[in-house]
Amino acid sequence: MKKSTKALVVTAISIVSISGLASCGSDTESVDTTVAADSSMPAKPEITVTGQWARQSPMATDMGAAYLTINTDIDDELTGAMVDTSIAAMTQVHETVMGDGDSMKMQEVEKIDIIAGTPTELKPGGYHIMLMQLIKPLELGTEISVTLKFAKAGDVVVTVPVLEEAP
Repeated sequence: MKKSTKALVVTAISIVSISGLASCGSDTESVDTTVAADSSMPAKPEITVTGQWARQSPMATDMGAAYLTINTDIDDELTGAMVDTSIAAMTQVHETVMGDGDSMKMQEVEKIDIIAGTPTELKPGGYHIMLMQLIKPLELGTEISVTLKFAKAGDVVVTVPVLEEAP
């Protein structure tokens, strides 16, 4: 009885193994696994950043600013910016506006519209990336990494050299 049970078990395992291999398919059968492009999904914008620089900060201040020009092939929005907390405790997108009388003041903005094919310049006296509560002054000849946050393109990391004036 033991021999017939053993033979039965071996035969059953063989049949299961062979049918398992057969169910994997054959070389003559092919399955198309490509995914069609979804034309309803908008294309991710291509962001190009040029002319980036940060102004060297005086030793007595805990604030700095970064400037740059953004180009894109699809309309987008700059919604924020970040630097590593070893550089500054807080980073905001600001614009310079007229205050009371002839004074100028800076204020945070929620977003900057970036129009396809039109350079958007962040420059002194206009839009800029404000670095607040600097851990140490921005030193001439160094570089900082700034992450720009876009509504459509997502995060774009830019290396920004610290200079005395715009390149």
